[in-house]
Amino acid sequence: MVSSFKSACFIYPDDGNSSRYDRMFPPLGLELVAASVRDSIPSRSMIDLRFDKKWEQLLPEDTDLVALSFLWDMPLPSVFKMVRSIKKLRPGVTVVCGGRFAEVNSEALVTAPDEERVDVVFSGPDDGRFKIFVENGTPDHITGVSFIRDGEYRVTPMEPYGQIPDEPLPDRSLRRGRYGMIRRDGLDLGIATDAIQSSRGCPFRCAFCTFNKDSQGREIAYTARSPESIADELEQIDAPFVTFVDDLAFHRPDRMDKLCNILLERNIKKTYAIETRISMGMRPEIVEKMSRVGFRYITFGIESMHDHVLDFLNKGFHRHQIEKLFARINHVPMYFIANFIIGSIGESREEMLQIPEFARKIGLDSIMVHPLRSFGPEPLTEKVLATPGYYIDPKSKRVYSDELSVKEILNLARQIKRNFWTPKQKLKSAIKFQRLFKPNIPDIAWRMVLWKLQGEPDPWGEAVRGKNKHLDS
Repeated sequence: MVSSFKSACFIYPDDGNSSRYDRMFPPLGLELVAASVRDSIPSRSMIDLRFDKKWEQLLPEDTDLVALSFLWDMPLPSVFKMVRSIKKLRPGVTVVCGGRFAEVNSEALVTAPDEERVDVVFSGPDDGRFKIFVENGTPDHITGVSFIRDGEYRVTPMEPYGQIPDEPLPDRSLRRGRYGMIRRDGLDLGIATDAIQSSRGCPFRCAFCTFNKDSQGREIAYTARSPESIADELEQIDAPFVTFVDDLAFHRPDRMDKLCNILLERNIKKTYAIETRISMGMRPEIVEKMSRVGFRYITFGIESMHDHVLDFLNKGFHRHQIEKLFARINHVPMYFIANFIIGSIGESREEMLQIPEFARKIGLDSIMVHPLRSFGPEPLTEKVLATPGYYIDPKSKRVYSDELSVKEILNLARQIKRNFWTPKQKLKSAIKFQRLFKPNIPDIAWRMVLWKLQGEPDPWGEAVRGKNKHLDS
């Protein structure tokens, strides 16, 4: 079908507060949306503001449609400033956006003054709706969108969440450079990375989690792509290190088992990182097969080893289960990391400080420690505010109490990590990391020296030609 637009530019903003290595992760959501209109719009381009600071110079002159993705919180004035710039550069352009932050602020975005107004806000996953908009040129009769019509703010209701589709696959051809282990300060470790989404949603109801519901409080049911489609996408990825961005990559063990069989049959060799729950330990035979096909970096959401805290967080398991399940898989050649949350109601300072010993006991190679935060509208907010002596910091959303301030909890998190990383643990984890990932230490060291000597390099990780001719060889 003929498109109502001739040139679309997909822009991924920089929120400025993501992880230090956020340049590991491409804008998969935008790439999926762009792929859906591959045959509908004659010209498509993509700009990633994490790299493209002078983005105005990259916006094609014939652009008549701009799609923005706002997954994370941003100051609304910054969004309006960006939209003003786009509309000033390309008069008459249509601006649409999606993502969690856009959903929450949809009314403010589409009712703003004309010069900074977003024309349409899409809620929830795309699943083909953007293509319908592109071909019809109007949001009318499209579900889950917000817009202005005849001076009135209108919202069309979302349909129930459906199955995550196997197709289209993200359009990686629009990337202007490579993603990899590139720090925000410009240090490029020379390791190319990519990401894949093989499922969405979560069937569990952890008290602190906001990702199993959308901005309107509706549950996002767990659905998964077929193993065949995942393997098809992995075959197209050039990067040697791939992160599964799913919340629960191992939730259906038989599906993971089938995926491993396909990867073995097709001889697809990469290194994979996933996030999952401790239930992975219930199928050690599949975990061993996963290690054979390249699953190496495994992150678990343990959160605590104390039963009363696990109950408060509604994790659905207890300490004895953690110990039992880790004992079944800690022999597998994988690098195990776990998230711990501190500052829960009823958790004492002494209980928090027991994390390092417990983590080493069950065989973890690394830990991440996070102060409890309550963003709402998850059930946690109500629990915290109903408990005398507990509060939520309005700015950071961190939970604190009369006994432990926000600053004290942050200091405890740092102390827990210091206590975990004993000289023996550092040596043990370093040896295992080297054995599993085989990083090119001389190359990484050389890149760090160059970075120190020449200052911040090109943000895409490209060497400055002429200065660093040795990198061309």
